[in-house]
Amino acid sequence: MDRGDQVAWTSICPRITGKIRWPLRVICVWGLVIGSGCIPALTRWASDGWVADYDAAEQRQRESGRELLVFYKDTRPGVDTSMEKALASSPAKELIRGYVRCRLFKSYEPDRRYVAQYGIDRAPALILVHRDGTFHARSGLMSTAKLVAFLADAKPPGARPVINPYIPRRPRYDWHGSIEEAQQVARLTGRPLLVVFYRTLSRDWQELNKLLSRHEVYRRFADMVPCRIGLTSLSADAYITRFGALKLPAIVIADCDGTRHVLELPTSYEAVVRFADAARRQKHTSPSASTAASEP
Repeated sequence: MDRGDQVAWTSICPRITGKIRWPLRVICVWGLVIGSGCIPALTRWASDGWVADYDAAEQRQRESGRELLVFYKDTRPGVDTSMEKALASSPAKELIRGYVRCRLFKSYEPDRRYVAQYGIDRAPALILVHRDGTFHARSGLMSTAKLVAFLADAKPPGARPVINPYIPRRPRYDWHGSIEEAQQVARLTGRPLLVVFYRTLSRDWQELNKLLSRHEVYRRFADMVPCRIGLTSLSADAYITRFGALKLPAIVIADCDGTRHVLELPTSYEAVVRFADAARRQKHTSPSASTAASEP
C-alpha cells in the first residue's frame, strides 16, 4: 500500500462511517492490510513458541546457541494444512521443543528469498539450521512419522546455505568484544570477520554506528561475524593492531583464507559501500591478494 492509497482511504472512511467511525475505520485499515499482503510483517510475535520473523529467529538462535527450525507455509485458502497439524501433534511437539522455531510465509516475498538460501522454492517445507551454520531441508507434505524421521536423521554437518545479502533486514549487529572470540565463530561458520576499531574517548563510535546502520551498508555486512574494539589513546596518529598500524576509526574485513581488507577514516556510507563491494569482488577474483583503502 503506497502513500496515495493511505490518503485516499483515510479520506473515504470518515464520509462513509457517520457516527460509528471508529469500528468501520478499523475494518478499513485491516482490509487494506490483508489486501496488501502485509500480514506476515505484522505477525512477528511468538505464537505457541513460534515466531514469524527470520531476523528475530536468528537473534534467538545466536543468543541461545540452539538449532533453528523453519516451517515455510502456504496460507492460501484451501491449501492442505496436514503438515501444520503434524507439527502440533504430541510426538512432534516434544521433539521440537528445544529448537528456536520460526514460521515463514510463501505469500511474503522476503520470506521466499530467505528460504531460497536453503534451496527451498515451494511450500510447505522444513529447514533445520544447525549451530555450525549448515542445514538440512525438505519440501513437500510430511506426516508426523516422516517429520519425526526427518528431524532424527538431520545431523550436522549439513549443506552450506547460499547467503543472499539483499534480503531485507533490520540493522542489528551481534557484536563480539574480542577478536579471538569472533575469529572462533568465523572459523566455525566459514563467514568473514568484520572488525571495527575506534577511539573510546571520542565520537568515533557514534559516527561509525550511523554509517553501519545504513541499509546499504548493513546488507553487505549482515553475513559477517562482527567485532568492535575500542582503544583509549587520543594522541596517537596511528594505532598498532594485529592488522598493522591503523588510523582510527578503521574497518577491517578478514576472510578465512587470511586475506584482509582495510578502510581507514571512513567519512561516508558511500565509502563503506565501495570498500565492502571491492572486498567482495577481490574475494571472488583473487583470493590470495590483500587490499587496503583509505578515505582522507
